[in-house]
Amino acid sequence: MQTAQAQLTQDNESFSRRRFLKTAIGLLNGTIALLLAAPGLGFLLTPVFRKGSGSWIKLGAADHFSSAEPMKATFKYISEAGYTRAEKSGFVWVVPALEGESSVTVFSAVCSHTGCNVAWQPDEQKFVCPCHEGRYNFRGEVVSGPPPRPLTKLATRIENGQLLIQWPA
Repeated sequence: MQTAQAQLTQDNESFSRRRFLKTAIGLLNGTIALLLAAPGLGFLLTPVFRKGSGSWIKLGAADHFSSAEPMKATFKYISEAGYTRAEKSGFVWVVPALEGESSVTVFSAVCSHTGCNVAWQPDEQKFVCPCHEGRYNFRGEVVSGPPPRPLTKLATRIENGQLLIQWPA
């Protein structure tokens, strides 16, 4: 009877040692895999979590935009979406400085309703969206139609006589 009980105790001890070694080796392998995968995951996920503040884009000479009417200004920029980079073109509306303002105002040409491009209508003195007849005044404020917000006003600065806008990333 003594030998049977000793055998049972020895089986329990070897079982617990075996289980401990399996668990320890599994944890060690998991740690190594995680350490090797972390840099790769960081590389793959960086573009997804990158927050761009936008870039400053040159529109042209500041004195070029001294007209009494809003002027369409076209430009090219580099678009970064995830892993892709592409050169794209865009345009904005440069509105001359009104009384009490020191500089021009630049509005995005994108309607706040469905994303169509607005156009300046000199006969109406309004920006008009062709998609759903949304209308904005000289200051980009909604006058009529379905747009929920005014036109987006872009940050501007003048550097070396050049008008620059901050284009969203």
